[in-house]
Amino acid sequence: MKATIALIILLACGSIASTWAQLPAARAGELETVRSRCVRLLLSDTAYASERSYQLSGDISYAQDGAGYYASLTPEGAWPDVDYQSTLSNAWPPSWHLYRLLLVARQYHRNHDPQYLAALHRGLTYWTSHDFRCPNWWQNQINTPFAYSSLLLMLGTEATAQERAFLDDVLRPRIAQKNPTGQNKIWQHDIEARVALLHNDAAQLNQALANMATVIEVTTGEGIQPDYSFQQHGAMLQFGNYGLHFVNSLLFWLAVTEGTGYTFTPEKQRILFDYCANGLRWTVFRGRMDMTTRGRQLRAGADTKRGQVLYDDLRLVRALNPAQACRYFLDGFGGPADAACQLQGNQSFWRSGYLVQLARNRYFMSVKTHGPFVRKIESINGENQLGAYLNDGVSLVQRTGREYHDIEAYWNWALLPGTTCDTTMAPGDAQVLKSNNEAAFVGQVSDGAAGLSTMAYDRLGLQARKSYFLVGNTLVALGAGIESQDAKNVVTTVNQTYYKAPLLNAEATPSSLRWLWHDSIGYFFLTPGSQPKTLVQARKSNWPAVDVASPAVLAAGTEVRKTCTILLPQSKTSDYAYAVQTGLGQQQTRDAARHFPAQVLANTRAVQAIAFNDRVLAAFYQPGQLRVSATTSIEAGSPCLLIYKRATSRPEVWVADPTRTLQNIRLSINGTSRTITLPQGDLLGSSVKTPL
Repeated sequence: MKATIALIILLACGSIASTWAQLPAARAGELETVRSRCVRLLLSDTAYASERSYQLSGDISYAQDGAGYYASLTPEGAWPDVDYQSTLSNAWPPSWHLYRLLLVARQYHRNHDPQYLAALHRGLTYWTSHDFRCPNWWQNQINTPFAYSSLLLMLGTEATAQERAFLDDVLRPRIAQKNPTGQNKIWQHDIEARVALLHNDAAQLNQALANMATVIEVTTGEGIQPDYSFQQHGAMLQFGNYGLHFVNSLLFWLAVTEGTGYTFTPEKQRILFDYCANGLRWTVFRGRMDMTTRGRQLRAGADTKRGQVLYDDLRLVRALNPAQACRYFLDGFGGPADAACQLQGNQSFWRSGYLVQLARNRYFMSVKTHGPFVRKIESINGENQLGAYLNDGVSLVQRTGREYHDIEAYWNWALLPGTTCDTTMAPGDAQVLKSNNEAAFVGQVSDGAAGLSTMAYDRLGLQARKSYFLVGNTLVALGAGIESQDAKNVVTTVNQTYYKAPLLNAEATPSSLRWLWHDSIGYFFLTPGSQPKTLVQARKSNWPAVDVASPAVLAAGTEVRKTCTILLPQSKTSDYAYAVQTGLGQQQTRDAARHFPAQVLANTRAVQAIAFNDRVLAAFYQPGQLRVSATTSIEAGSPCLLIYKRATSRPEVWVADPTRTLQNIRLSINGTSRTITLPQGDLLGSSVKTPL
């Protein structure tokens, strides 16, 4: 493993002249080894090195390279295009100053031009003489000390006494946070470790890394969850924000400490690798990270940036685990050696209200919910300003991976796929953003190949029962008990994506369902008399409405895009039933409408259920009975979610308790009763398998 880590770092730095197979035995020598590796990584351009982690959030972008920023630096040590007086809370322009200096420092270490060194000192003097502060504490306590200490490590002995004093006397006292958790705690100890290297303090370095290691755990607090999702700011899904920074930070220190006494234990490394394999990689399809997992930073190119950074991370993880390379395969990347790697199935992140159905390079479907145990994604710091409904059962269906790329700028945010909303409630309104789903029955069940996500919904005077069934390349969505004081403005949105002609629409016949076809996806309406509406609209780009720091238009040709919205008005009906199937041609859609594989067994406030080939998937909101066929019935003694698989030598059932209150549940199938013990403790709400 030592040689592998060395090779990864040296490849990143553009050299494979030596390895670190033989490390100094003395701790003092080990500290110097760690510092040397740290500087090498900072001078490289890997995802887990330096500013790439900040870039992935969209808080900074580079218009020039190190040579360009050297040339444009003023004699006073500033850049004319940076607004040093900005009071933005996100994408804070003054922070760009330090990150541009990182590029200049990297260029200096390539050319050793003393004029570049002088420019670095000018730039640092400009910063230290002004001590720029941001309204957002994160910039002052994390980002500035992180970038500044990294610069001093890159400068080494060429850093001046004044530059070092600014770190020690001004920035260092700001580093400590009050009760940090999750990735915020990692960042604090990361900075402390960099300061320790600058001070040649082995004890402080050891303590900082030991503190960092305490966060590498499976927990029900903030961090890696028992289902391998990642939460920060309470029970809030943060895969693509804090959860990806988490991997970047830890891989940095794993790389630079490997083979020394400072390294993370094998147990800690395994937890990190399991999080990558069982969690993060399930969020990426064809190189793009699912919007509903990326946190509040919805900016142009965010899906592809995160996909690329995660791929770079997993390259290192795969190198460390060559015998399990396919376990860290990421969809949309790789070469011929990955041809045998499989990534297919249903992944349940019950702790965070996220369910995924994925088949490598073929389809990706996800559902995101929130309720009493899972917070919806936040809207703060001018970020995610329209995302009030982004966790209200949003169901994204993809075949190409381009369906939702940068669509945030063009979306009608009151018509998000899978949601049932009152369209008069503006998604950017402060009171709407503050509101939450108050219903208590929200959860999911999965057998690893298929899954069900269910959400009783009670928000802003609108109530509903909503279930999403994911089987193979098919999503079936059922809604019942839809009630509102103003039903005429309530709609259920089936999808809202980019328009690609043609859009085909066929009425129901005695032998065929009502169906639509658009961009290789078939839409089927399972309730007789369904009247879906389609809207094809030219919509203007409006990034600032989504994210205050984003420009309105990012590139020529993106000012206007056409979107296609499929919706079901709920003014005259209190239920709906539709299905979405990926990878279909027009004729395949016609054929499927005549012989659709899913059968709706029930769609009421009490129970929602379908039969799909050999499976029955059901949501019991209360104790009750479900008639599957003339010879099969299921009775649940308590509210639950279940999957009943019939076509096996011994039928099996998977059960979950969305209320997280039950210890066991009694099921009766065809008159045979069985009491099933439910998961407890950290596994409350998860699925349990029982043979019958």
